[in-house]
Amino acid sequence: MSAITVAKKDFADAARSRKLMALTAVFALFTFGGAFLASWIGDLFAEMEGEGAETTIDLVVALQTPASYLVPIIALILGYAAIAGERESGSLKFLLGLPHTRRDVVLGKILGRSAVVAVSILIGFGVGLIGLFAFVGSVSIVDYLLFTLVTILFGFVYICIAVGLSSMTRSTTTAGAGAFGLIVFLWFVWGVLAMGVLYLVEGELWMESHPDWYISLLSLSPDAAYGSAIAAVFGEGQFTIASAYGVENPPLLAEPWFGFVVLGVWALVPLGIGIVLFNRADL
Repeated sequence: MSAITVAKKDFADAARSRKLMALTAVFALFTFGGAFLASWIGDLFAEMEGEGAETTIDLVVALQTPASYLVPIIALILGYAAIAGERESGSLKFLLGLPHTRRDVVLGKILGRSAVVAVSILIGFGVGLIGLFAFVGSVSIVDYLLFTLVTILFGFVYICIAVGLSSMTRSTTTAGAGAFGLIVFLWFVWGVLAMGVLYLVEGELWMESHPDWYISLLSLSPDAAYGSAIAAVFGEGQFTIASAYGVENPPLLAEPWFGFVVLGVWALVPLGIGIVLFNRADL
């Protein structure tokens, strides 16, 4: 129960963060705007093709983009100082003086801050749901709830990454730089490196059919895995990297269901390394 005790206190402390309130407000505005965009695009296609209004899948497509950017930012801002900040201020020694192990502290931080991220997502998507009813008039609550749950899982993965990074470092400056560097790497460098390897192996970048290994490599980032997980839940391949490249029979690593495996690896590996290093650290 020590981890739960730490989680309760950490949730209360993190929930009072002004940064979190500001980011949650931005997230809510983006989801509300996404609902309007989905409605506008649906009406446009309805006029062009003479078909009905947009489906819930169209709404998810519109909301996935802001979620895929804002959820990692919220999670990393919440998590990067979770352990490093306590070490820097000296309060970690006091915390460990209570009946808590180092593992209890790490797990408690993850649980507490994951709960805060979940609340932020629920608020944001709650506002988005209001927008959906206002602009669209109806939406599948079950599908919307499933999308929300996958997004909460996505936020949990980034909390694990952030707390793992925080457990490896002694200062918030280093942890913050690591979190920022990770965002840059995953959002920009990953794709550029993959294209560089593609050019070295194939001798060209633009081709009619991309090799399976390239599609697999692009599918292994947490953000791509988030899209794959959504595709697995809805049975719609349009959220995957393979779909973006027009691949009808994707390799195993690019299969929609494999997105959950990739998310699990991204959650457990940084966290495991962080716990090991934290247990060995001299406070």
